[in-house]
Amino acid sequence: WILDATRRLQSHPSSPNVQRFIHDLKDYPIFYIQTRKLEDFKGQDLQPCTELTIDSSTPAQLLSTFGCEIADELKAEALSAWTWDWEKILSKARIEGTDLYDPLSLISYLICYRLEWESGSWTGHDGLGQFLENLLNHDEEQFFQAIGWISKQSWYVTSTSCQGMQPALTHFDKASELIHHYICDEAGHYKFMEQVFQDINLDKDVFPVAPGTKWLLAAHKQTAVLSPLAFSAMLNLFEAAYYEGQDPISRVIKLSSRPHAAEGYDLHYKVNQEHRHCDMPLKLANFLAPQTYAHASLTLGLFELTLNILDFTEKRLAKTFQI
Repeated sequence: WILDATRRLQSHPSSPNVQRFIHDLKDYPIFYIQTRKLEDFKGQDLQPCTELTIDSSTPAQLLSTFGCEIADELKAEALSAWTWDWEKILSKARIEGTDLYDPLSLISYLICYRLEWESGSWTGHDGLGQFLENLLNHDEEQFFQAIGWISKQSWYVTSTSCQGMQPALTHFDKASELIHHYICDEAGHYKFMEQVFQDINLDKDVFPVAPGTKWLLAAHKQTAVLSPLAFSAMLNLFEAAYYEGQDPISRVIKLSSRPHAAEGYDLHYKVNQEHRHCDMPLKLANFLAPQTYAHASLTLGLFELTLNILDFTEKRLAKTFQI
């Protein structure tokens, strides 16, 4: 039945074997949600679209109109033009007979598209994990310096993100209860990273916060004010697409002479896994009305731009350790 399902996946998605296949894999981010009709949204108390004047036609225009500071070194490395297939992505979410977009379809397809894009990137090829293993085998002291740098980024994210999400309680009020629950769930996670620093005997204040990390948090805070759609989608960049197995950083730390230092990562991963934080983008999208092109294009642009920035940030870390 599995072979039959995979053969019919595109041509006959409603066939019993295909539906069984989809149901068995429903918890994995490998499918996107079919676009609904406009009448399917009627009668629901949904978050309406606000007017948005941000120009997402090019990366440079998005950066200049988004209202969020970005470091000069990131500007220099930013995309000169969009490289993703925007028409294909947006067409998957466009509501038939309108110029509006289904938020569930757009976000679910973006998550799938991200995984496909990452499969060909340094990040997707486990470039960071391989770099850390090679560094560990070459010089363990330098390895722990790299872990310190990575942990500082995680500490900054976990100590800053809750405050950055607060504006969404007002500007995305239809989902305020869920957002509040998520913020409470994330509160205090920076202590997991402080435990890592104690276990590797390093001072977190010695390590800088990378410009890419600052951009990620600042951009998400800005979306909390401007666009509930972009705010919801960008949560996927903070969480794993799916939580299974063990944290990739933890895996490498356990190969070192201080395997106990992985506990902070394991505890953080366990909370995210058990509470299924990977589902948050789509849970929030359920509260959204059909979206305008302005919000859809901002979301798509921020997704592509930020993923490239994060990929660049990881590769730059590897280059600082000449091995």
